Amino acid sequence: ELARDLMQLEQRISQAAGVSVNLNSPKQLATLLFEKLQLPALKRTKTGPSTDADVLDELAKMGHEVPALILEYREVQKLKSTYVDVLPSRINAATGRIHTSFNQTGAATGRLSSSEPNLQNIPVRTPRGEGIRKAFVPAEGFRFVVADYSQIELRLLAHLSEDPAFIQAFRSGGDIHRQTASLIFGVPLGQVTPEMRARAKTINFGTIYGQGAFALSRQLGITQDEAKDFIAQYFIRFAGVRAYLDLQVKLAREHGYVETLFGRRRYIPEIKDKNFSLRAFAERTAANSPLQGSAADLIKIAMVRIHDALKDQRSGGRLLLQVHDELVLEAPEAEVDAVTTLVKGHMEGAAALRVPLVVDVGSGANWLDAKH
Repeated sequence: ELARDLMQLEQRISQAAGVSVNLNSPKQLATLLFEKLQLPALKRTKTGPSTDADVLDELAKMGHEVPALILEYREVQKLKSTYVDVLPSRINAATGRIHTSFNQTGAATGRLSSSEPNLQNIPVRTPRGEGIRKAFVPAEGFRFVVADYSQIELRLLAHLSEDPAFIQAFRSGGDIHRQTASLIFGVPLGQVTPEMRARAKTINFGTIYGQGAFALSRQLGITQDEAKDFIAQYFIRFAGVRAYLDLQVKLAREHGYVETLFGRRRYIPEIKDKNFSLRAFAERTAANSPLQGSAADLIKIAMVRIHDALKDQRSGGRLLLQVHDELVLEAPEAEVDAVTTLVKGHMEGAAALRVPLVVDVGSGANWLDAKH
């Protein structure tokens, strides 16, 4: 299917451009886009105008067809070469299954990382990506059980910052992004528009990663001044969040490290570097590490408890994968409900926070259906 899609996309690009080019040659692409089609060169490298994903995305947003098609071509090509061509060759001859390796110390945040093959980056955001997820099936007579922490880092931010407005937003249940939008824009919940919610969601997650006005303005398609005002308004409403993030940077400067909820340290020597860029990156790392690191600790605690509980109950259920905030298990069809209850209980009970931990659980005959 993907090979056919690539051929069709090549033909559509040739027709739209009026010429045939090697789509894997940046030089030929640059000639096509910026000389033949006379599109604006938005970014330059040492060798000439850039054809990277950001540039193509900007050009596509301006309404140009060829850059949009090239982006789609690259997406299909990546899916084919990274997953569809490779994964079948990784099937273990003895078990008939694909096995990944999990690395405990690979990521500085404390998260597990997956390799050979990496099963933590199986795509899901596009219909083609969903097709790949659908190809993963459990053993015969089993179903997948997929459990996912809901907005874990935002919940940890509410707990660690002790911000009253943020805590209240989570305690009252409902949609956190809608509630955030209501507070930022000063409108009742019922008057929050989809655009307001989308903006609130972007800034909620941007806050975790120390996103500045430049990045936010690009994501939301607004000016930098508007983005600055938006961020300022956010931190007026959630002053406790601002104070907490600033405190983490201060602690990193004083001690050289920050800590997770469970006392695990991440050392950040770059926080005192003379280089401004390195120092700014270190400050974002200091603010984010306790959140990402605590989320990593939480799911590991849950995994250990789930593994022990399944063994104690002589369950046929077993842990298969950890994908950051998500666990994938397989359970005999007759045990799906029991395993679902067990997993949800241990994940939501991994720690007592000021806001509830919420876990979404699904089951299905393939990874996509279970996730939905």
